[in-house]
Amino acid sequence: MRRRAALGLGAAWLAGALPNARAQAYPARPVSMVVPFPPGGGFDTIARPFAERLGKALGQPVVVDNRPGSGGNMGTDMVARAPADGYTLLFANDFLATNPSVNRSVRYDPLKDFTPIGMVGTTQVVIAVRPDFPARTFDELVVLSQSKPLSYGTPGAGTSPHLLGEYLSSISTLKTLHVPYKGTAPSVNDAIGGQIDMVLATAPSVTSHIRAGKLRGIAVLGAQRSTQLPQVPTLKEAGAPTVDYEVWYCLMAPAGVPAPILAQLREATKTALDAELAQRLAQLGYEIHADGPDQVTRFIRRDLARWHQVVERAKITID
Repeated sequence: MRRRAALGLGAAWLAGALPNARAQAYPARPVSMVVPFPPGGGFDTIARPFAERLGKALGQPVVVDNRPGSGGNMGTDMVARAPADGYTLLFANDFLATNPSVNRSVRYDPLKDFTPIGMVGTTQVVIAVRPDFPARTFDELVVLSQSKPLSYGTPGAGTSPHLLGEYLSSISTLKTLHVPYKGTAPSVNDAIGGQIDMVLATAPSVTSHIRAGKLRGIAVLGAQRSTQLPQVPTLKEAGAPTVDYEVWYCLMAPAGVPAPILAQLREATKTALDAELAQRLAQLGYEIHADGPDQVTRFIRRDLARWHQVVERAKITID
C-alpha cells in the first residue's frame, strides 16, 4: 500500500511538474525586438530581415516594435527597464555610445543596463553631394569651404554622422555647418534638392540615389570601399586623413537575463546570420558580422571614449 501510495504521489507530482516545465520553456511566445526609431527608416532595412531569420531560428516570431523618440533614447530606456526574461530585446547601433556622450538626459548605462547578445552587421558612412555641386573631390570640398562653411545634413544632433562631421573638421581644414534632421531620409532629400551642400549618411540610405544619379559620392568613411559603391573612394584614397569608422548594429537584452536564455539567443543569432541573409543585406549596403558579445562590449567602450573626446572638443551638448 505504501509503495502504491508513493507511486501515486510520484505520478501526481510528475504530472504537475511537466506542464510547469513546458510553460517555462523558452521561447513559449513571440519575442519583441524594439527598434527605437520610426518604421520605414534605415534601421528597419536591416532589423526586419534579421528579425525574420531570428524568429525561424528560435521557433517563435520575433516582432519588430518601433519605439521612436529622443534620438533612440525612449525605446532604449524602455528595454533597459523591461523584464529580464528574454521576451523584450533591443536592436541597437552605435547610438549606444554616441547618445550618452552628448545627451545629459540619458538614463540608461549601455554597459550596465544591458547584456549584449551579439553583433549583427556594419555599414559605412558616405559623404554625398548633388550631381551639379562644384566640388568633385574631398580636397575640392575643403577649398570650397574656406570661403563659406559647407552645410551638411545628418539624421540628428548627436548621431554618429554628426560627430563624424565634427571629427572631420577637427582633423582637416574642412569648414562645416551642421544641419540636424529628424531622420536620414529628410536630410538626403534636402541634399538632392540643394537645400544643403552635402549629406553624411549610411550607405544604404544613399546607394540607390547615387546609382540613379541624384547624388554623387565624394568619399566613404572606412578602411575599404563600399562593395555597393565601388566607384566612391575612401577618404585615404582621396588624400584626406583616414577615418576608419563603420556604423555597427547589435542585439541587446536587458541586464539580468538568465544564462540559459542568453545562450539560446546567442546561438539563434549566429544561426540567423546565414549566407542567405548575408546576400540579402549586402545588396542593401550592409555586411553581416556574427561576432559575439565581447565584440559588442569592445565597440561600445571604444566609441564611448572616441566620441567623448570629439564632444568635448566641439563643445556639443543636448539637453
